[in-house]
Amino acid sequence: MSSSLQKDRPGRQPAKRIHALAQFLAVATTIAMVLLPLLTALVWGAALLGTLPQWLAMEHIGDAAGTIDLTTTSPWAKLLALTTEMIGILILVYGLAGLRRTFVESARGQWFSAASINGFRRFAWVTLAMVFVDILQQSAMSVIMSVGTPGVQNQLSIGFGSLDLAKLFTALLFVFVAQVFAAGKAIDDENAAFI
Repeated sequence: MSSSLQKDRPGRQPAKRIHALAQFLAVATTIAMVLLPLLTALVWGAALLGTLPQWLAMEHIGDAAGTIDLTTTSPWAKLLALTTEMIGILILVYGLAGLRRTFVESARGQWFSAASINGFRRFAWVTLAMVFVDILQQSAMSVIMSVGTPGVQNQLSIGFGSLDLAKLFTALLFVFVAQVFAAGKAIDDENAAFI
């Protein structure tokens, strides 16, 4: 009888919802960690083989003006572009691995464990770094993809717009929350040591 009361206690319902959401997010994060590098490799593999549609190339590279023609881009430039983009993807996957650890720990009911907090802290710092990595990557890609393209040869484009500012604010918010969690965990550990 006490077990049925335990199951129906009001305080148990939010914990169940957190558990289910954390499990779902852990799986979704794992899928993202696999798909991001795989899809990037597939897109650039298709570009190397010459089977990537121009509209998809423009969507992926971010050249809305359509000035880059992959048919005139050398295979070496495409390989360099793949390498440049993959560096950012792998940094992001590293951050997502930390976030996944947070979700896994939360699914176990260990919301404020050291592994959970460190995982979220890693994700937060990687998110902040990715704001600047994205800017560097876009600049590098503008040079790489313009080499050999008639009319826009050796073009360097550096941009920081309102979307980048929003990403920066969000990343700083993540870092702030991660630092608050870490400080709270340190205080809790210190209090536990006195007891």
